Amino acid sequence: MMSGIAARPSEPLGGFTTVGIDLASQSDNTAVCVIIWSHESAQVSALASGTLHGSKLDDSALLSVMKDADKVAIDAPFGWPQPFISAISSEPGNWPLDPDETRAPLERRTTDFLVRDRTGKTPLSVTTDRIAYCAMRCASILGALNSPRDGSGQVAEAYPDAALRCWLPKLFTGSLQSYKTKNNAAARERREVILAALLGELGNGFNITEAQRVAIAYSDDCLDAFVCALLARATAADLTVLPSTPDHQALARIEGWIHLPKPNSLTQLVSNLRPQATAVGDLEIHDNTKPWPPEGGHTP
Repeated sequence: MMSGIAARPSEPLGGFTTVGIDLASQSDNTAVCVIIWSHESAQVSALASGTLHGSKLDDSALLSVMKDADKVAIDAPFGWPQPFISAISSEPGNWPLDPDETRAPLERRTTDFLVRDRTGKTPLSVTTDRIAYCAMRCASILGALNSPRDGSGQVAEAYPDAALRCWLPKLFTGSLQSYKTKNNAAARERREVILAALLGELGNGFNITEAQRVAIAYSDDCLDAFVCALLARATAADLTVLPSTPDHQALARIEGWIHLPKPNSLTQLVSNLRPQATAVGDLEIHDNTKPWPPEGGHTP
């Protein structure tokens, strides 16, 4: 397990297992994906929603799947905004906001604002939205693993929708059909297009069964879990954006940090290529040939 947020494995990855989890507040809408990465190839070894091997995807089941993984990525907030934490722990007379003052600082984390600025997709508010139930479940899982919130350990925070915008920017321009809609033919076709684009970038060394393709086409939860498993690999392979300022590093340890993949990194997940890090602005990215965000950026 890595001891610091900048610490990544330096040797080529072989026999490397990643787990992606699309976490929901209940097991019924939770999905999991396991990918085994070997030299120049990869195989989706498990993909399930609701249940796995006949057991509900409750916390115990997820921890069992995660225990032998080299890297895990979970789609859920890993923490709450620091201003919110300070506010709710204050005495009534020391509430930090005046009447009629905007409460926006209490709604979202630093990483949420950075993701919005770089992808055009605003994460849900962990303090005001129902995703708080999911975040509480995630906190229990991270607590059981004693895993840091910044992603420097076994587990990293993912946001599949934003990750897809980094990997496949051409598929997320304009007002295209959302892939998240359930029981909708257009959304199913959208997921099929997204999956085909992902597999095209991953190359012939990436193996997935027809049944797994169908599961992703019919379930946005399965697609999100699949993307999380890919992102876990990107995180371990030094292909995600990290907080580079002291303030952001400190906040990431408290609030969590959404790991965004660098553009054009999909082709490197199977091939084990390892580019050198380059500091750009207040973020460390691992490619000095491409703009950040990608050209033709996204609108909210």
